Amino acid sequence: MLSQRQTPASDRPTIAAPKTIDLWKAVFRGDLGQVYLASTNPRVRSSLAFRIVETLVDKRYGEKYRTRVLNCPPPHMLWIMRRRAETSAGFIHRAYCRALWRERGFLGRMRLLVWYLAWPPLFAFTCIWVTVLNGRAIARRTGKSIAKQMMEQLIVAWRFGCLPPSYYMFELFDDRLRARAGDYLHRFEIKGGIYRLMKPEVTPNLGKKNKFTDRCKANDLPVPEVHLIHRVGDPITPLQLPLGDLFIKPVKSEGGTGAEAWLHEADGRYRSLADDQCLSQADLVERIKASDQDVMIQTRLLNHEAIRDLSNGALMTVRLITLLDERGTYEATHAGLRMAIGANRLVDNSHAGGIIATIDMKSGRLGPASDIGLRPNIGWCTHHPDTGAAIEGRILPLWPETVALACRAHAAFAPRVIVGWDIAITSKGPLLIEGNGAPGIDLLQRAPREPIGNSRLGEIVAFHLRNNPAVQALIGDDPT
Repeated sequence: MLSQRQTPASDRPTIAAPKTIDLWKAVFRGDLGQVYLASTNPRVRSSLAFRIVETLVDKRYGEKYRTRVLNCPPPHMLWIMRRRAETSAGFIHRAYCRALWRERGFLGRMRLLVWYLAWPPLFAFTCIWVTVLNGRAIARRTGKSIAKQMMEQLIVAWRFGCLPPSYYMFELFDDRLRARAGDYLHRFEIKGGIYRLMKPEVTPNLGKKNKFTDRCKANDLPVPEVHLIHRVGDPITPLQLPLGDLFIKPVKSEGGTGAEAWLHEADGRYRSLADDQCLSQADLVERIKASDQDVMIQTRLLNHEAIRDLSNGALMTVRLITLLDERGTYEATHAGLRMAIGANRLVDNSHAGGIIATIDMKSGRLGPASDIGLRPNIGWCTHHPDTGAAIEGRILPLWPETVALACRAHAAFAPRVIVGWDIAITSKGPLLIEGNGAPGIDLLQRAPREPIGNSRLGEIVAFHLRNNPAVQALIGDDPT
């Protein structure tokens, strides 16, 4: 959060409501911040354009299987299944591809093979798209021609399954990093099957925010105060809204979608942090009643004063990964500090255009920050783009307490193997915002410029796959 709020409302710029056409422009420009802002507009969310984009982004083929295809089968599937796994990363790659193939019967396998016909045009489209966005900037930076970049994208895609966006996200145009291309884990394999292969049959709920909060309180884990959960159709009166800054979010949502922050003004009205719209208490109640989703109403939080200058208004959270390790204890392996930038002042998610700085697990020291890397305009930030505050080299306050809280929380949600925690470091201590049972790992590889496949995370994931009888019956351990 900004440490002060002294700018009069009349002097603040108003963010215009995005138009439907802006959504398409933002998608093709790879501008995730503008995509998020467009998605917060109810008119855009109800449009055909939004539904098409949502389908393209999240389409998963093979819902009845534990292993699924996200967009298209990986091109290296047919030969990696027969390759001996020399490393943890290699074992994970092979486990996904073997499970993808062996879980299916004859017709399912034929469908996979037919899907290979879609791979060349999909590769060509995405290669051209991301190269248009990044090619010239990388050519100026490295001296590597656009043709050379496109050829390298084809090579790493064919050999290691690295899709063209990953080439720029993980900076595989750097020869040193490209030599380790096979050590990166990818969203299509982790979310496409590896997480489900490891998941126990019965696990506590992480997806519903009200149930998450209840379980945390039952286990004496600190969470933000919830004033009210309003369910669609229930009555609500102005007296039920607390006097103070509010944060309102859907009970079921991902990536900060649908979140709203309202600042309580001296005249009793509430001002939207997103676009400075002002509503009376009664009008805000009517807005809540008109929502088509159950929502949770909380007190808006501020970050610890030692790091508050790194926020443009949105609450910053630490994304921290914990795993059930070989000894049956809980181990924190990777973490990053997420920060919002630009017009988005609501949430810090990368898919809303935010940036992330890697965190040294022992000291809590921050490295430089970057976005997801689809475009070259953000790059690497040693200082926050909006506030100018130094990022690189900062030591997070209460870091040992934050790591300890994540490990303690994992024990409360056992027997899950992996959880990605979102933790806000506040003046009252670290608070659990939410837990993610299938955390994304792209940014936790981009931020430190280090693949994750042979790290402790990769070792523990491979351990669970090897020691799960059902998984071993499916994928086997033989090299042929």
